[in-house]
Amino acid sequence: AVKIPVIASLNAVNREAWVEYAKLLAETGVDGLELNFFATPTDFDKSAKDIEDEMVSILKDVKKAVKLPISTKLSSFYTNPLNVVKRLDEAGVDGFVLFNRYFDPSIDIEKEKSDFPFNLSNPNDHRLALRYIGQLSGKVKASLCASHGIHASSHAVEVLLGGADVFQIVSTLYRNSVGTIKVFLDEIAAWMTRK
Repeated sequence: AVKIPVIASLNAVNREAWVEYAKLLAETGVDGLELNFFATPTDFDKSAKDIEDEMVSILKDVKKAVKLPISTKLSSFYTNPLNVVKRLDEAGVDGFVLFNRYFDPSIDIEKEKSDFPFNLSNPNDHRLALRYIGQLSGKVKASLCASHGIHASSHAVEVLLGGADVFQIVSTLYRNSVGTIKVFLDEIAAWMTRK
């Protein structure tokens, strides 16, 4: 129904669900899949290596199950994000989205109940992605996408100059409307003409 590529975002809990839903999403005709690897460990004895090994294994299983480009959206909360990226790159991922934004819990102190507010990113949150994209650019085969905290076209240009192939904007669309996309494109084009 649209002329632009559609990438489905997938988050699952167990290996079987990752593969099952990847197949179902592929059947819809999407152009690619984004696997949101967000681990919330509850087992004190599960090591970081176990979690990372499982991610690599899930990626391989999904790649066998579907014939689509696959990116992984990662957290920055690894002891060594560069090593995690290297391992996934070697396993054949097509792209990385750096980094995921979480729905962090809160507590309503008057109701004394858990609350899950809609957490939007803040301007300049993109600098973490910028740091890692700069370190990864030219050193991995997969494409690099900056995500999280890109609120102005200048932020987009920064991450592109840092080595990103593409960027995602979400929070600024919620705050300022979908018309922000045209503003970004116009301002980036003006920057390119000026430069």
